[in-house]
Amino acid sequence: MKRLFQSKKAKIIIDILLFTGIAGLGGTGKTWSSPHCIGASIWLVLMLIHIAQHWRHTKSFTRWSVIRKNKITALTIFAYALMLSSVLLFVFDFKDSFIAFHHVAGRLFLLIITLHVIDKFKRLKSLFRKN
Repeated sequence: MKRLFQSKKAKIIIDILLFTGIAGLGGTGKTWSSPHCIGASIWLVLMLIHIAQHWRHTKSFTRWSVIRKNKITALTIFAYALMLSSVLLFVFDFKDSFIAFHHVAGRLFLLIITLHVIDKFKRLKSLFRKN
């Protein structure tokens, strides 16, 4: 199972789902059953899978030397944590201040994710090459 999870094919599938999922996250959700909330919840789970697939690299971000060399990825990890915390605030209570924080975190997250995709695009293309 672990081998399948870490396979090249699994990484391609998760990356494609994440990439195409960005387009469906627009709009707002006033209830948990809204398309925005359902799609975003699925997307956050896909992000967790993506992070797990790259766990050795993610774990290395505890060292300052790695952060300095990979600023965009470090910002992406920070933005994901910020976005996840804004969603967790909704779990406990829908308040206007939490919604405002979520909107700001969402816009920042989208900007940083776009930079991350551009930065890692060569690596994504290499997954499609035959060995």
